[in-house]
Amino acid sequence: MENLASPSEISDELAPERLSIIAQLMLEVLHKALLDTSTEHDCAYTQGTLPWGRIRNAVKLLVSSRRHPWLSIKHAGNDLLIGIGSHPVRFFLDDHLSPRKIRVLNPTESEMQQLELLPESGDRTVDLWRFIVERAITEDDEHRVFFVGYNRVREVVAQWQYTDSARTFFAVDDYIPAAAELPPIYLTPIYDDEATSSDSYEANPSNSAIGD
Repeated sequence: MENLASPSEISDELAPERLSIIAQLMLEVLHKALLDTSTEHDCAYTQGTLPWGRIRNAVKLLVSSRRHPWLSIKHAGNDLLIGIGSHPVRFFLDDHLSPRKIRVLNPTESEMQQLELLPESGDRTVDLWRFIVERAITEDDEHRVFFVGYNRVREVVAQWQYTDSARTFFAVDDYIPAAAELPPIYLTPIYDDEATSSDSYEANPSNSAIGD
């Protein structure tokens, strides 16, 4: 795999100190949500929807606290779009190297509107920024958060990783194996004008990805 740039090399606004604040929050919420869904009454669906929903709401609360002036909400629908400086960012629970959900690589209408405001620069122009939360598969694994930049042909050109146990933040320069298969579930987020307070999600047993 070609050596990847760190997000901060693409933009000073994407400093590791900023990314770590969001990534740490995501993992803290994920840990708690998985603990709350570890009963005999839970299944892959509840273990997928609760972490996604809680992470989304936790990020919104972090923005509303106004503790970080560089952090904003650019679109508050179910397809939450936050801003780190001028950069629009979404989050998913998926495989950062080989996303199973096409929405990871397909911007929504609200995101496209934000992207049109950003100029292109250099050969490594990043078109999409994504926080990808990867759940641990075994007890020997750990949950991880990746901050990934994709170019216009959806190649990974920038990457940063946060691991909860090591508390390390670094650019990933070498190949990392794709995550193992997760419990079968596919959750469909509601986009832009379709989002309402009564929206719900449906599982698709034929798909193996954890929903966002």
